[in-house]
Amino acid sequence: MSSFITKTWVPVVFTASSVIATARNSAKLEDLKSKETQLVESEKMASLGQLTAGIAHEINNPINFVTSNVNPLKRDVGVLIDMLDQMEALSLEPAAREERIRQIETIKEDADYDYLKTEIDFLLKGISEGASRTAEIVKGLRIFSRLDEDDLKRADVNEGLNSTIVIVNHLLNNVVEVEKNYGDIPMIECYPGKLNQVFLNMMSNAIHAIHKRWKGEPGGKLTIETHNGPTNVRIVIKDNGTGMDEVAKKKLFEPFFTTKDVGEGTGLGLSIAYNTVRKHAGTIEVISALGEGTEFIITLPINQ
Repeated sequence: MSSFITKTWVPVVFTASSVIATARNSAKLEDLKSKETQLVESEKMASLGQLTAGIAHEINNPINFVTSNVNPLKRDVGVLIDMLDQMEALSLEPAAREERIRQIETIKEDADYDYLKTEIDFLLKGISEGASRTAEIVKGLRIFSRLDEDDLKRADVNEGLNSTIVIVNHLLNNVVEVEKNYGDIPMIECYPGKLNQVFLNMMSNAIHAIHKRWKGEPGGKLTIETHNGPTNVRIVIKDNGTGMDEVAKKKLFEPFFTTKDVGEGTGLGLSIAYNTVRKHAGTIEVISALGEGTEFIITLPINQ
């Protein structure tokens, strides 16, 4: 028994209008892609601006420790040098031992030597603490500022969260309590800079919501947790701020949606955060109640 395959050729006609329409659609698509890139860059620059403001504020205090202690220390060292010069001159003069001891005691009393020792010790401790704090901030900056890194690598999520807390510390205004409950989690395969931008956005939003509810009064709390799973890690960023209703929750990750006042945000941060987590094959869960607060639960695989 024979079988036959019948082929039918259908001519495809390209009209001038269809070609023009295709070209227009292609141009529109390219324009949309270009605008999307510009918006992402705009959000990145907003993050960079926040980063710069945070670093400037955080470094200012420890640097003040150092600079404000330098002049008093310089003065005290000058007094010590003057004492040594006097004692050197004294050693060249012929005098009985008792007389020399009396003259040395007079020099020490005139210089208030005991207070001088205490003050120098205090000033050096202040400089040491300021320098250590500055080094800690710079380390945090080095960890955080990987926004342009495109390489997949293993990174410490707890370390990334800590560096982000350093960046947002100036937003706390000394009234928002930060509680950290970190689990013993493994390093994960990720794009570290992009994840840090996610953490920055969520923490900034949380702090904004806390200030909006508590209005500068104590009671606001930002809780950061990490948990280990069999094949993933879980990051929890929780606040006791204003919270959201169901309408806001449904629109939360839509581009340009924001609950902030005009001029306070681009409305792109959480949309970019959502896409970043998806790029990591992860998920974001949101738990929120109006007037009670919001909890973001980010789940990320250990291996990509």
